[in-house]
Amino acid sequence: MKLPVLFGLLIFLTGCSMDSKHPPLREAAKSKYAVGQVWAYNTRPSEPDAKLTIVKIEGQDSIGHIIHVYLDNVKVKTSSNPEKYSETISHMPFSEAAIDSSVTKQFETVKELPDFKEGYDEWRQSFDAGHAGVFSITVGKAVEYMETTMLQGHDAKQ
Repeated sequence: MKLPVLFGLLIFLTGCSMDSKHPPLREAAKSKYAVGQVWAYNTRPSEPDAKLTIVKIEGQDSIGHIIHVYLDNVKVKTSSNPEKYSETISHMPFSEAAIDSSVTKQFETVKELPDFKEGYDEWRQSFDAGHAGVFSITVGKAVEYMETTMLQGHDAKQ
């Protein structure tokens, strides 16, 4: 199951850096990371095989490099039903420092990227409007935050 794109917008709630007005984004100059790299990262214990793929890198004056990632082999609970969980997150934006604190081993570099565009486009629209930011916490903590926020929203609907 793939997480709905809506959850890509959760990033503006907490656990991220956000300015009320953002200078424009630009294609990033030289970064130590590259689009297509697939990395292991410090995962949650329930997701030992999770990995991230770098799908886009942008730059912004106050944030620096923004590393956009696609996550797979995750187990993000989507409801109180233990059988319902997502195995992928199509888009999450991180500061380069957050990626530095997260990645452990590069597996490969792929030429064909996973589908992240819809999640990225929703984030970008919110970012340009000053309503979204970039995670500055580790990838594992951001996944935990997303799951907690999603479950709280699910419980509120019941």
